[in-house]
Amino acid sequence: MSKNLVRKIVATVFFILSVFLIWQLFIVNPEYQNNNKMTIKFGALFLSNLFLFVLTYTFQTEKIIEKEKKIVKQKEKNFDDIEEEKVSDTELKIKRIISDSENVSSDKNFYEELLKIFSKEFYIVQGLFYVKGKDKFKMSASYAIYGNKKINEFSEGQGIPGQVAKDMKIKIITDIPEDYINVVSGLGACSPQNLLFIPIVSANETIALIEVTAFDKFPNDLELYYSELNSALVKNMKHLL
Repeated sequence: MSKNLVRKIVATVFFILSVFLIWQLFIVNPEYQNNNKMTIKFGALFLSNLFLFVLTYTFQTEKIIEKEKKIVKQKEKNFDDIEEEKVSDTELKIKRIISDSENVSSDKNFYEELLKIFSKEFYIVQGLFYVKGKDKFKMSASYAIYGNKKINEFSEGQGIPGQVAKDMKIKIITDIPEDYINVVSGLGACSPQNLLFIPIVSANETIALIEVTAFDKFPNDLELYYSELNSALVKNMKHLL
């Protein structure tokens, strides 16, 4: 039996006894009605027991209310946790990319730092950042490109990068040709099989293009968050264009 239940039983018993005694003394035995001392004593007894009764139940009610509030808060917390779990892994990656790109120090090459940020989130093995010049897109930064490999410029509509720039849509390519690009490491040379192009579009024109490769497949839902990513990158690049 809980302590709260014992308190309620004791308070109820005392209250009932005090009511019973007063009924016996003043209703069954009317002669006590004119006895002021007796009236004061039993009146005080009745009021004290009434106070104890009310206090006990009030305290218990407050505890119940407090307990219900805690239950509601816990349910809200659990709901928030569930909602957070519903956020896709891709969305979290995009949000981190946006946040990190906003914090790139002004004394660093923004394009290089952005490729590093992508490498951290999507485990890319190589990357290129093209910026549109007067007529063509030219490489402005690279990630893990070794040797004296020449990176060709391209016009809008020329080759895969140029077509992506023209279409102004994100593009994921899997099973790319083995001779498209090689990654050299201490383990030897190998070719990644997944390619991602991200056009950066401003005022209905592609102003830059990100090209990255990876051994693992890029998430299929990446396109869902492209608009948010593009808007953030355009904003962060304004001072460079």
